[in-house]
Amino acid sequence: MIRLSRWMMRHKLERATIDNVIVDVSGAASIPVLATFTGVRGLPWWYAVASNNAKPLLVVEREGLRVRVIRRRFHRYDRIACVDVRQATGTVNLEVALNDGLLTFAANLGTVPLAAHVLNLIPASVPLTARAAAIRGATGPR
Repeated sequence: MIRLSRWMMRHKLERATIDNVIVDVSGAASIPVLATFTGVRGLPWWYAVASNNAKPLLVVEREGLRVRVIRRRFHRYDRIACVDVRQATGTVNLEVALNDGLLTFAANLGTVPLAAHVLNLIPASVPLTARAAAIRGATGPR
């Protein structure tokens, strides 16, 4: 069972690349994520009240982000207070804090290049933390 779990996680991590981003005809980009989380603003970033590693979803659309932790939700860009990128051993999380609530959304993207690509897909009008801006800026101009 442990071998199967390790194989599945390694397989997911291998898919977490820019090459596996799927863009449909409307311009929406489906991002390969390892897991998604719902957190609480003000609590440590690694604390989640809900998680999904079976069928996580992050789609960057023209009007906002379509996400799934427990159920599908759509967050318009004008409702996003801030986007951050946090890194720890084996994880690169894109964290989205919303203006109108206590909850946050986070997606484990697995790699810094994929996080930079996602940040470049998000409009410049969306506020970024210094960490997120540095990662986006390291990949060059948009």
